[in-house]
Amino acid sequence: MTNARSEFRNGWRVVVGGFLGVGIGVSSIYFYSLGIFLKPLAAEFGWSRGEASLGPLVGTTCAALMAIPVGRLIDRIGSERLAVVSLTVLAAAFALLGWATSGLASFLTFTVILSLLTAGSSPMPFTQLVVASFERARGMALGLVLAGTGLGSILIPAFLPGYIASNGWRAGYFLLAGMIAILLPLVALLLRSSSPPMPQRNTSRPFQKVIANAAFAELAVIFGLASVAVLGTVVHFVPMLTDAGLTPARAGQFTALIGVAAVCGRLATGWLLDRVQAERVVAGLFVSAACGLVLLALGGPALIPAGAVVIGLCVGAEVDLISYLVARDFDRSDYGQAYGALYTVFLVGGAVGPGIAGATFDATGNYHIWLWLAATMLVVAGVISARKSSGDVTRSKAR
Repeated sequence: MTNARSEFRNGWRVVVGGFLGVGIGVSSIYFYSLGIFLKPLAAEFGWSRGEASLGPLVGTTCAALMAIPVGRLIDRIGSERLAVVSLTVLAAAFALLGWATSGLASFLTFTVILSLLTAGSSPMPFTQLVVASFERARGMALGLVLAGTGLGSILIPAFLPGYIASNGWRAGYFLLAGMIAILLPLVALLLRSSSPPMPQRNTSRPFQKVIANAAFAELAVIFGLASVAVLGTVVHFVPMLTDAGLTPARAGQFTALIGVAAVCGRLATGWLLDRVQAERVVAGLFVSAACGLVLLALGGPALIPAGAVVIGLCVGAEVDLISYLVARDFDRSDYGQAYGALYTVFLVGGAVGPGIAGATFDATGNYHIWLWLAATMLVVAGVISARKSSGDVTRSKAR
């Protein structure tokens, strides 16, 4: 069995290529720009906050529908090919949004196209490459690759709000398309040269038996609740701050704190997963994120940095944890299907969360009720995981 250093020496291309691929993928550059486009689009077309939130709802729902098929495609055609094609389509879809959006119907139509055809640029194929290449240092390797969301969660909020304020939201979409086009050739080169071993598709079990694994239901509840709470808050974070009187540029700077903390949180999560029982890591992260939401609900501008940092430590850690736990609790030949099923739950939560947050804002004129509701969901998810960690958490592999 190779040691951790040897794994990184042999698999560094997977880590670097995966880091960049995740960073320009749909779960990073698209998700972390949603809240920034929300108010400019609503202002130009006269949408309510709830109508503007239909974009995240429709897009994430369509991505959820594609998660299981993408998992099967990974097993069939390979992660590298699927990721490169999906990233190419994502760049084209951003350009289409900037060029052809003329109202709510067209915006939602292009969002559906983007979400259905770019699901292969989610973390799923990149984490499969890590699972195939790493064992002893799998947690840290996953943390490094998924820290690529920092490209989106730091750079996008820091620069895009000011850029849109000066050049318009259409130019913002063109900028995102250009970022992907510039980095895509390097990602393709790194992933093509890595070529980790792939499981044989004919060894996997029927999908119904994969999700019948005893681990699946509990993981679905935990990560479903967490995704509703965390993703619903992040999408509305910039509007939340500008409603409090901050300029778009200043709000973007505070939002970038989430990205910085997310990178640190991913690396810390990966390090912990190689050393600490995974269920305890889950419980600690989610309860900490709940505390961050409470800070935002109770405090004024002085508590925004602290709340952003605490939330950021947990943002996206769900994906690290899903990847790690699927690799641990399911047979490797079932990785694509099991990950796709849990990622579907995660995305459904991400679709519902922004919609609920937008609806509560329309009903009350603020986000206070939403923040308390989201904090409660995270506490419940943490308690379920802590309860699991106190008992026998040894799981049998799917056979």
